[in-house]
Amino acid sequence: MDTKNTIINFPIFKDFSKEEILELLGMEEIRLTFKNGDFILSQGEAGSAIYILIDGQARITKNQGPNIELNTLVPGTIFGESPLITNSTRLTNVVAKGEVTLLKLDGNRIKNLNPAICNKLHVQLNKILVSRLDTMNNNLSEVKAGIDNFIKVYDSHGQKMEQDPSISEEFKMVQRLWSTYLANLRTK
Repeated sequence: MDTKNTIINFPIFKDFSKEEILELLGMEEIRLTFKNGDFILSQGEAGSAIYILIDGQARITKNQGPNIELNTLVPGTIFGESPLITNSTRLTNVVAKGEVTLLKLDGNRIKNLNPAICNKLHVQLNKILVSRLDTMNNNLSEVKAGIDNFIKVYDSHGQKMEQDPSISEEFKMVQRLWSTYLANLRTK
């Protein structure tokens, strides 16, 4: 696979000239491959490199819910930019879904690029981050609406269950525990 010709067409480079892309990729980029289940990035680790997914898919997870897939990365996705922008550690895990090929661009080398190219890259990264934030807010809004609707239905049925003599005291106790838990969700 000709990496440079493949990624020239990726959306992140739409505002770059071919020469600028070649200069950016002319750095000593590193092409990496991963197998299914391999951790590409781990939450909490240090690093300043950014990555461009060339082939395959990867999933985003957090340590707090390692089996919950927050997002799927596809070819053309750039990721790992948070430490480069904020000097923080990695915020999520990135795990290979099948065979994955990516390009690793060293953050320190990026900072030493032609300022015009560096600026274009930062503008594109900011656009990506704003888009991700908007998507996350939309998803959170949908989840919150779903939880609120579930709680309403649960509460109305819960009141009926409390009054039903045929329902065991153990089941009523479980129902009260869930009611308390769901009430706490409302305040978050």
